[in-house]
Amino acid sequence: KLTVAIIGAGGVASYMLPALNNSFDLQGLLIDADILEEHNLDRQIFPKHAIGKPKAEQLIRYHNCKGLKAVTEYIGDDFYSKLPIVADVVICLVDNPPARRAALKLASDIKCPIVIGANEYTTSQAIYWNPDWPATSGPLFRYPNMATSEGGSPIRCTGEALESDPQLAVANQVSAAFVNYLLWLWHGENGNHEEHRLEK
Repeated sequence: KLTVAIIGAGGVASYMLPALNNSFDLQGLLIDADILEEHNLDRQIFPKHAIGKPKAEQLIRYHNCKGLKAVTEYIGDDFYSKLPIVADVVICLVDNPPARRAALKLASDIKCPIVIGANEYTTSQAIYWNPDWPATSGPLFRYPNMATSEGGSPIRCTGEALESDPQLAVANQVSAAFVNYLLWLWHGENGNHEEHRLEK
């Protein structure tokens, strides 16, 4: 059983959830206020009939994630005070710095690790971090712009951008695989936090 707070129901989440849901008895929340638009379908796994509906609700339904509940609002710094939750891990799959900072704060508030999955046109990555670890090993230290930037996504992920860089959908898929690998490594049947603890 894995209890999660997943933030973001877009491209990475749509590739991540099927395998994750089949690997764990998945429980918890999928948090995203976005509405599915037609142009999202070029890189996100949703049925066409879900257009115009909340992504979080439709992703749960489409991938049959019966243990997840949709929360159709955006995460902010006060999210935990508005909706106290318990989770084994926070999974952050959003591409804007304010939401990533809010996800890091949520992980700190509920005292659990966080996995951040991200990708650009030609790169994909995932970071596993525990707020109990030194700040110098954390995402805000490694990516200082995440601590101060107020902007949204640094790239456009649909339409013309996808045509000029068709590997973007694959980058979503690779990021999702990295996230799932880290979750299995740390929280799977043989997962061991101390055994896999990163050098700091």
